[in-house]
Parts: sequence; C-alpha cells; structure tokens
Amino acid sequence: MYVRFAWPNRFPRVLALLLPLSFFWCALFTAAIPAAAWQQSADESSTGESTAPGAAPLILEDAAEPLVERRSRSESDQDRIEALALFAAGRAHQQREEYAQALKYYQRALRGDPQAVSIPRLIIPLAFALNQREVAVRYALKTAEMDKADPLLLRNLGVFLSKQGDWAAAATLYEKSLAAAGSDAAPRDAADVLLNMEMGRIYHLFGKFDKAAVCFDCVLLALNEPDKFGIDDEVRDVLLGEKETTYGLFAECFLLADRPDDAAAMFEKVQKVKPDKARGELNEARVLAAKKQYKKALEHLNSSLELNIKGAGSLPYRVLADVLKGLGKKEELIDRLVKLHESDADNHALGYYLAGCYLEAEQYAGAESLYSALLKKSATLTGYRSLARIYRETDRTEELLKTVGGLVEKTGILESLGEQLDAILEDDELLDDLLALAEKKQREDPKQLGGGESTAAALFALEHERFDTADKFFNLSMKRNPDQSAELLLSWGLGLLLGDRAAEAVEVFQRGIDEKALPSDNPAFWFYLAGALEMDGRTKEAIAAARKAASLKEELPRFCIREAWILDHADRDDEAIEAYERVIEKFDGDHKSSETRDVLRDTRFALSVLCVEADRNAEAEEWLEQILDEFPDDVGAMNDLGYLWADQGKRLSRAERMIRKAVEAEPENAAYRDSLGWVLFRLGRTDQAIVELEKAAADSGKNSQEPDAVILDHLGDAYSAAGQTDKAKETWQRAVNTLRKQESGEEADKIQKKMDNEK
Repeated sequence: MYVRFAWPNRFPRVLALLLPLSFFWCALFTAAIPAAAWQQSADESSTGESTAPGAAPLILEDAAEPLVERRSRSESDQDRIEALALFAAGRAHQQREEYAQALKYYQRALRGDPQAVSIPRLIIPLAFALNQREVAVRYALKTAEMDKADPLLLRNLGVFLSKQGDWAAAATLYEKSLAAAGSDAAPRDAADVLLNMEMGRIYHLFGKFDKAAVCFDCVLLALNEPDKFGIDDEVRDVLLGEKETTYGLFAECFLLADRPDDAAAMFEKVQKVKPDKARGELNEARVLAAKKQYKKALEHLNSSLELNIKGAGSLPYRVLADVLKGLGKKEELIDRLVKLHESDADNHALGYYLAGCYLEAEQYAGAESLYSALLKKSATLTGYRSLARIYRETDRTEELLKTVGGLVEKTGILESLGEQLDAILEDDELLDDLLALAEKKQREDPKQLGGGESTAAALFALEHERFDTADKFFNLSMKRNPDQSAELLLSWGLGLLLGDRAAEAVEVFQRGIDEKALPSDNPAFWFYLAGALEMDGRTKEAIAAARKAASLKEELPRFCIREAWILDHADRDDEAIEAYERVIEKFDGDHKSSETRDVLRDTRFALSVLCVEADRNAEAEEWLEQILDEFPDDVGAMNDLGYLWADQGKRLSRAERMIRKAVEAEPENAAYRDSLGWVLFRLGRTDQAIVELEKAAADSGKNSQEPDAVILDHLGDAYSAAGQTDKAKETWQRAVNTLRKQESGEEADKIQKKMDNEK
C-alpha cells in the first residue's frame, strides 16, 4: 500500500547539532579508486568504443544485420546495465566538476548494484566535499555491510561518528574495520591500541561489558609493553588521560564483566594515583561482594561508611543492600540506613535511597515524611514522582493535587510526572476527583488553589476532554502566572485542536497574538493559527496566517512549509505542488541542519503522494528516488517506490527486495505488509501473496471495525486469482461497504464491477 503522507500539526523534532569536522574527506577523495570492472565498463559506456590497446577500425563490406538476442535480459541484467550507465554519467559530471549531479548518479548506481563496493568510495568523499556529512555517514554505514569494505575508510568514519556522539554507529564501523582488515583481538600497533580504547569506551557505554573488557585488555597489554606496540609518551597520555578516571573505568568494566580480580588490580592503581581510604574500602567491598565473600565485604563496607565516604552518591547503600541480601539479612537494610541517616541527615543521596526503600516496602508514612523533607532541601523529579505515587496509591487526592501542582509549577508540563501521569490518566474516577477538588477550591476560596494546581487542573481537564473546565482553569492560571501565558495558551490551543475543536483553538491562538504573549519575531502562534484556521475550513485566512509565520522566520523551512500543507489539505493540489517545490528550491542547498533535511524529506513524501493522485507516476517515483539518494535506508520511501513499481508491473524483483526491507523494519505495519502481498501477487506467487495480504488485513483491522479497503481489494484479487471465488466476492464486498461509508463511490464502483464479472 502506498502510504498517504500526513503532515504533523506540531513542530518537527529539532536536531540542530551541526557536524563541525571535515578532517579526512580530502584523503578519501584521492584514495577513492573504483574497481577495474566498473572503470572499464564506464569508459566503454561513455565513449561507445573499446579501450583495448592497438584496436583498429574494421571495414565491413556487407551491410550490418540486426542482432538477435539469444535470451531476453533479466531484471538483474537490466539493473546492472542501468547502474553502469548511471556510474558513467556520474564520472562525466565529476570530471566536469559538477559534483552534486555526480553524487546523485553514483547514489542511484549503487541502488542498482548494491554490492559495487567502488561506488561508496566515490559517494562518501563527494558528500563530504559538498558538506553533506550526514549523507556521507549513512553511506559509510552501508559500506560496512559490504563484503570488501575498506578498513581504513571504516575506521576514519568511526572516529568521525564517535566525535559526533553517534557511538552505536561508530562501534559498528570499528567492528567492521577490524573484520575487513582481518585483525584478531590482539593489537598490532598504536593505531590498533587507540581504536581498542575507543571501542572499549563505547561498549561500556552501551552495557556490553564483556566486549569492553576485551578491548581494555588490549590497551593494558600495550601499556605494559609499550615498545612492542609503538606506544610513546604522547600516545600513553592520550590513552590514559586522567589516570584516576581511566583506571576507574577499567575497574568498573571488569567488575561488571564478572572479573573481580582484574577489577581489584585496577582499583589498586586508582589508589596509587589518588589515595582515598574510604573509597578504597568501598571498592574492596565491591570486589569481595562480586566474589560472594559477603562477610568480608560487609567489614570493608562498614569501614568505608564509618570514614563517612563522600561523593559516592547512593553507591555505598546499593552495595550494602546487595551484601545484606547475600548474607540473608535483607530485612536489616532499612534499620541500618535509618541509623546512618540519623548521623548524617544532610546526606541527600542517603535520604533519597532510604525513602525509596521505604516506598518499595510500602512503608508509606516513612517514605512520605522523608520525601517531603528532601524536596524542601533538594528537589528532584524522583521526589515529586514518588510522592505522587504515594498519594495516588493511598487515595489522598488533595495531597496529590498539591504535589502535581508543585511539579507543574517548576517544569510547566504534566509529562514530568513520568509513569505516574499514565497511571492518573488511566483512572477516570481519580481524574474526576482531582478536577472536582480543584473546582471546589476555586469556588470556595480561589487563594487555596495554587498557580501550579490550577495549571495542572487545566491540563488534566484537556486530557479528559472537559473543555469548559479546561478553559476556566487556563484563564485562572494566566491570571496567577502571567509570565507563563505563552506556554499556557499554546498548550490550551493544541489541546483543543487534538480534541477536534478547531474554532475554539483559533480563538486561543489569536488571543496569543493579540495579547503579544510572545516576542513579535516569534511565529509560533501564527503557525498554529494557520493550522487551526484550515481545520476550521477557513483556507484563505489560513494561508494569510501561514505567510505571516513564514515571513517571521524565512530561514526555517518548518514555517515556510505551512502554506503548502494548507493547500494540500484544501485539495488545491496543483497549487500545493508548486508551493512544496518552492520550499525545496529554497532550502535544498542547506545541509547544515538535520531538521531542514527532515522537513525536506517530508516535503518530498508529500509531493510523491500528490503526483500519484494526479496520475503523474514518473514524477512521484523521482521524488521518492530523491529521498533514497539522501536517506538510502528510509523504509517508507522503499515501500512507496516498491509499491508504485508493483502497481505498474515493473521492476518487480527489485520492488520486492525494497518492500521486504520495510516489512523487516516494521513487521506490524499493515501498509508495508499489503505492499509485500501486492508485489508477490504481481510476481504470480499467489499463495504467498494471500498469506501476506491476510496478515495485512488482520493488522489493519486491529484498531478499527473493518480493515482498509485497499487491502481488502488486493486480497479479493488474490483470492480470485487462486480460484477462491466465494472468498473473493465476500472480501470485495467488505471493501465496497467500507468505501461507501467513506463516500468514495467511484472506487467502490470499480470493485463492484469486478464482483459482477466474477464467475
């Protein structure tokens, strides 16, 4: 199924980090030499002549006769020929220094021949040269999947990703680099040692402690034999950095990898670098506990606690819990913590840990008292959430409202409640009680209701779709907290929009503009007002508001795209296409912002849908191809393009491969599953198609009374092709019924004709 694009009525996610490095692409550029087969084929394709040395022209006396194919070209043959042509075109553009065009042709050549390892070697440096660094990284990750990837290229890109904070992808490239180089666990030189250090840190970060420990073993081996591995003082300083921290990292990793003796050796090094008796006793206790020598562990832990260890957070108390559990004395934990807290009442880490133990033991009085006291000294989300849990579980509505109000006053959002918010929203009776209490306080004595409480009540009322109540409390909150009026009005208006009350949302957003709740150059209210006006059927006014928003932030595509979305929603398709294209033309050269690229990706999706609806399939395919140029693993684009090809009966094998990737990524996506069934049907594999289409219909109907009509239509076709006439008619009838309900008469009539013609 082709997935209809839906533009969100909210700001797109912001990924505004710019990639600041440009260190190695030049070297890669000069080193990028395509494989001989590709080079020769490209030369011959571009000149039309053989490159064999000494070749002389042939003089033919007889007229040439037409060539007769021995066999028809297969789809894979055609893909490779097309890939060679694209590659040759890319080389021609690169030689003319038309790098953007060259990059596009190389990207498409790679899709035609995904195992041509020489192509990414050209794509990656070109992308860096064009400042398309995220594109370069995506293709580097694809390179890592190939059998003959360049280990140096993978390593350098791994360093780049690591510096950008994309540690998971960096680890993947490092692993592939070692595998491509045929390296085993033992390092060969300083570069290998540095790589192992970086990999160890990444593995530790992701909780892969066994792998991290192996990497750190390599580092320690090299540090013990520096001459063997070319480790000079400079490299040693890079490896160790702050020795206390690095040795501590090694120790933690070994401990978590269940290698307590190795951890003990590292903790000894920490003590030599920075002696700390209390910390040393704690670390000794941890090692002994890992060895299950709990009695000795408790002795060292007691010594550490008597020395009043500082800066260890809740770690000593977590170790105490583990040791007592190991000794079969778990019930002693709270008493021991109470005694420690009595002698160190200002230790907030201890206080929060003790309060948490009270809570888990359902000793609510102790937990409440301690959390309440701690929030006055050191407020944390944990404290507020825990008190909310206590009051919710003990049916203390007034205290719950005060606690939630206090948190909302500090953070401005209900979501800061975490899982407690879900628990409250799922309890209709509790929500009713909270709102009734807030209304009673406001009615009897408005001063009893704090500013945070009125905001919380307003937000709860929105969630409960009690809009009149929400209006009352939002107005009250703005009187109490005039400095928060912008945030309150935005929350109010968006809640009304989500509740299908567009006309009221218009009034709220307009109020934000009229009252100048935001600075004059902030377009947020205009942006949302445009969406609300369109949802209320006031397209002309919506376009005016969208243009105003865009004029205030002309440099941001998320505001400039609003007019196109409105035209799209209003079914003014030709104008929408022009508006979307203007946005692409304006911003397509900007590769500094991830957010910009995401907006343009969504824009291309929207254009592809509009072109399909206008029977302009070639243009729709081109927009999807452009998405895959930049985002080669975008499963949405793979599905949509694959479905378009399947629907036209072309490139079916390639379409199946792409759609299968989409299904593997999102197996519960009914639209992707339908696409797979449809391409299998087009390939003549009817039995397999029926299996996939039945799954798609079941998934599509999970949250509705009837599956999607398109899926039912496809399933009916498959049943018909399999000779299951009764099932085909029954399924088509369900599709017709659904379409009639949706007032899609033309589509329903088409299916009805198939039913009438079915024998």
